Amino acid sequence: MSEPDDKRDTSLASDGRFEEMLKRVNYAPGMLLGIEATLAEQDYHRRRATRHGYWLHGAGTVAGLRVSLQSKDPGNDTENVRVRLVVSPGIGVDGLGRELSVAEPYCVDLGAWLTTQHEEPERWNALIRDGYAADDNLLWLKVTMRYQDCASGLQPVLATELNAGTDPVQPSRVADCVLFELVAERPDDAPAEEHLFAAHARIRPYDEIEDKLGERERAQVEAATGGARAQLELGARLLHSLGDDNRALVARQAFLTDPAALARTLLARIAIRLAPPAPDPDLIVNPRRIEIDNLVRPFLFNAVALARLIRA
Repeated sequence: MSEPDDKRDTSLASDGRFEEMLKRVNYAPGMLLGIEATLAEQDYHRRRATRHGYWLHGAGTVAGLRVSLQSKDPGNDTENVRVRLVVSPGIGVDGLGRELSVAEPYCVDLGAWLTTQHEEPERWNALIRDGYAADDNLLWLKVTMRYQDCASGLQPVLATELNAGTDPVQPSRVADCVLFELVAERPDDAPAEEHLFAAHARIRPYDEIEDKLGERERAQVEAATGGARAQLELGARLLHSLGDDNRALVARQAFLTDPAALARTLLARIAIRLAPPAPDPDLIVNPRRIEIDNLVRPFLFNAVALARLIRA
């Protein structure tokens, strides 16, 4: 887990541009193709798979990625002890539809991270400002995930500019990696609007789009009952979710100009009880003062899981 460095993720901005038409290379005998054509071919297939995940699956956890604490119980809640925050292996999809495959556990020393924030007044004040709930004397953090490009395999290359160095190198591979982040956020401050598609405007409630339906369409909805009616109402909402132009996309991107914010997907919320209570909350890193909620995250259920649920 680390601070985001978008310079390492060269695909972040392009993955969020859903208004762009994808183009693939049109191979023909005698056509001269260079590195640009190879990059375009890779970009087409990768972004096509990403858009499939975004539109047809959504964002969330498929399996695993459980956030847990590792620490010895000191027998009290007043002693500072070493506490590790661990994310288990798993599979997920981030807010831009990019698949995350985590084959090993990731760990951060939560105590060291919190202590570093606490020792720097500016960072600690920011955590208190964004994550402290005075009524409960709790500091709230959220753990998020998103895909990230990671360059690897540096190899010597020919210099493309004069005085570019005696031994220029470039990464020969780009690995599919994951970025976990700790962000201060009170649950009450989490956006309440429904964004089924993270980079687009919210899916408006049925009563906001009902007047856009034709008489026959409204009659079908009104005649249905139970789950059938709920399904028809959802279908009507999806019909009008993108509007008649691209404003649903533009408006959402104007609100969240940082594509990293669109990609971040919630894994868990962490509540840390501080001491003493406000107005000057202090920090004690102790497992008895820390609670983790993994079920607050969005989940993605495949067809097999849903079939088992129906049979149950």
